[in-house]
Amino acid sequence: MTDLHVPSIVCDRGLGQDGMTLLSLKEEGYKAVFIGIGLPQANRHTLFDGLSTEQGFYTSKDFLPLVAKASKPGICRCHSALPELRGTVIVLGAGDTAFDCATSALRCGARRVFVVFRKGFTNIRAVPEEMELAKEEKCEFLPLLSPREVLLKGGRVHGMEFCRTEQTESGQWVEDEEQIIRLKADYIISAFGSLMNDHAVIEAMAPIRLNRWGLPELDPESMQTSEPWVFAGGDVAGLANTTVEAVNDGKQASWHMHRYLQSIFGKTVSGPPQLSLFYSPIDTVDISVKMCGITFPNPFGLASAPPTTSATMIRRAFEQGWGFALTKTFSLDKDLVTNVSPRIVRGTTSGPMFGPGQGSFLNIELISEKTAAYWCQSVTELKADFPDHIVISSIMCSYNKADWTELAKMAEESGADALELNLSCPHGMGERGMGLACGQVNPTLNTHGTQSPCRDTVGCEVQQSPQMLYRVLFC
Repeated sequence: MTDLHVPSIVCDRGLGQDGMTLLSLKEEGYKAVFIGIGLPQANRHTLFDGLSTEQGFYTSKDFLPLVAKASKPGICRCHSALPELRGTVIVLGAGDTAFDCATSALRCGARRVFVVFRKGFTNIRAVPEEMELAKEEKCEFLPLLSPREVLLKGGRVHGMEFCRTEQTESGQWVEDEEQIIRLKADYIISAFGSLMNDHAVIEAMAPIRLNRWGLPELDPESMQTSEPWVFAGGDVAGLANTTVEAVNDGKQASWHMHRYLQSIFGKTVSGPPQLSLFYSPIDTVDISVKMCGITFPNPFGLASAPPTTSATMIRRAFEQGWGFALTKTFSLDKDLVTNVSPRIVRGTTSGPMFGPGQGSFLNIELISEKTAAYWCQSVTELKADFPDHIVISSIMCSYNKADWTELAKMAEESGADALELNLSCPHGMGERGMGLACGQVNPTLNTHGTQSPCRDTVGCEVQQSPQMLYRVLFC
C-alpha cells in the first residue's frame, strides 16, 4: 500500500499574491488546479467615478458588510452601528443583492426606497422570496430605466437621471435618449453585481484564455478552462447565480478533475459522474460517545421535533450518518391530537419585527398524530436495520400513573434504547393536562419540601411530585 498524502490547508496566501500564479503552482508539481476565488470587486459604473460614501454613494460591497457587522452584536466584537440613512434611497440592480440592499436601507432609516433596473420584471434575477419581501416592506420598483447621470447638490448626491430602455424585436435592449426621467434621492446604492479588475490576479491566471468580462473561458459541463489542468467554478466562472449553484460547480468540477488526473497516468474513467471514494487517517478516529450506559456512534442526532415526524425521516437520517434520533413524542390512542396550522408563530415576547434586535418565532407543533402502535413497530424495525444506532422513544401521558406505566412498557418492549419523558411541552398540551401541566411543581408540597396531605384526584396510592414520577418510571 502506498503512503497516503494528507491534504493541507494553507492560509494567508492567494492567487496573485506573494508570487503565486498558475504557472508557479505547476512548477511546484501540482497536476490540477481549481479556481474558486469569486469576484471580490463591485461592478462600479464609470458614472460613479470619484463618488464616496460621504457624498451619499455606496456599492453593495460597501453597504452590506456595514449592515452585517451592526446586525450581529453577539458575534462581531466591533459593536459598530448601522449606517445612518435618511430620506430617499435609489438602489440600482435586479439581483438578490439589490433587494438585500433595499430592505437593509429601510432598516437603516430610509423613508423611501426605489429599486431601479434596466430590464423588465420578467428579467429579474432575484429569487421570488427576495422580491416579495421587498414588496411587503413597501419598496418601490422602477423597471426599464438605465442610469445616465448622477445629480449633485453642494457636493452631495441629490438625485439621478435615467433614460428609458426598450427591447427591440430582435431581443436587443436599447436606450431611448428622448425619454428622460429624473429622480430625487439622498443616497444611491449600486448593486450591479461584481467583477474581476485586480490586475495582479488577472495576470496570475495566465496562460488560460479570458473572455471579454475578464473571466476564464471554460466548458460549462466539465468546468475545464483552455488549459486542461485548470478548472474553475463559482462567481469567477460566470455561470452560478446562487450559492448552491456555486457549490455544485465545485462538485461537478471535482469529477472531471478526477478523470483528468487519472488520464495522466493512463487510466480511463467512464460511467456516470460520481465522487471518487478515498480513505484518510480521519476515518480511523472514534467519535462515539458513552452516556448513561448507552454508546452513541457519534454525537450527532435529531431531537423529538418535526425532523423525526415519521420513521421514514429517521431512516433517512441514519442513512446520512446521524448517530441517534428521538421519535416525535407519542401518546396512548385516547390522547391522540390533530395538529394546528399554521404551526410557526411570532413569539409574544419578541422584539421588533426588523433590524438587529428582531424577534424570534415559535414552533407550536403538538405531539405526534401517529399512534403508539405505529411508533413501537417503527422503533422495532429501525433497531433491526440499524442495530448500532440509538433510537429513543419520546412519550407523553396525562398526570396518570397507569397511563405512564402502560406506555413506558410498550416503548421498552419495542426495543427502544431509552425513553424521553416529555413533562415540559409548553405548546397546546398543558391545556390537556399533559406536557408542562404534568411537570409543574406539585401544590401539595409545602414550603419545606415535605409531603402535605394528598389532594390528588388521580387516585394513586402515593401522591407523586414530578421528581417522584421520574423515580417511579425509572425504578
